[in-house]
Amino acid sequence: MVTVYFKPHPALLDYVEVICIMQDAFETDDLLSPIYTYMPTHTRFLCFYLEDPVKVKKEDGEFEERARAIIIGTQLLPVTLDLGKKHTAVIVILKPCGLYRLLGIPQHEIVDCDFEASLLLGNDINELTERLWSKHEEKNTTIQNYLLSRLTKLKAALPIDKAILPLVRAQGNLSMDFLASQSCLSLRQMERLSLPRIGLSPKFYARIVRFSEAYKYKERYPHSSWTEIAHGFGYYDQMHFIREFKCFTGFNPGILKEGDILKSVGFNSLDP
Repeated sequence: MVTVYFKPHPALLDYVEVICIMQDAFETDDLLSPIYTYMPTHTRFLCFYLEDPVKVKKEDGEFEERARAIIIGTQLLPVTLDLGKKHTAVIVILKPCGLYRLLGIPQHEIVDCDFEASLLLGNDINELTERLWSKHEEKNTTIQNYLLSRLTKLKAALPIDKAILPLVRAQGNLSMDFLASQSCLSLRQMERLSLPRIGLSPKFYARIVRFSEAYKYKERYPHSSWTEIAHGFGYYDQMHFIREFKCFTGFNPGILKEGDILKSVGFNSLDP
């Protein structure tokens, strides 16, 4: 898998984390599998699939083909992806409140949902998708110019938007009192405002951040033990971690085999 990252333009830093371009030909790559279980995560995306369409299977359903350009909200349930034989994707990884600011849609209404991007951002998304057929540097320029064109339409930033960032950097291990003070809000006000902006209560968001960061670490370092990860990410003990893991995935972490992780494309650990 070839993965290239581009820093966002300074004017985009308030709502865009990074631009990522991924490419792989699974038909000739025996080391990676095109079937991937995407674990629950706090990260939100705007994705463009330029070659084989991506298919998604939720819970016990069937694989369903997705549009070339999709928007993905907070995911609290695992989903299975089929990336096809040839995969090229341009992925905009958004800041925690970035999707709300981009769409203006209360995020608690789209938890565990994904949408065809043109339905929410307009038909110019289809033209943009066609223009992304270019070299990596040109892809980056094209997508950043589009994001810059949306700046005047963004929802206004609030102190809570910036306050959430250190919570993510601290892997979910910050007190709610500190978070509220940084947001210039009372705990109750912060709870109410967090639902439209990040889709979850601050405490639950902190839990999904910690789980997501722990799982990313396992993808990046598959030889590490779950016990080491539990201690490293601030869980009380291994049983606490197992309960949280099962809460978000529906199964125990021991089911995951090191060999399966090594063959996975590592989408959960996409952030640089």
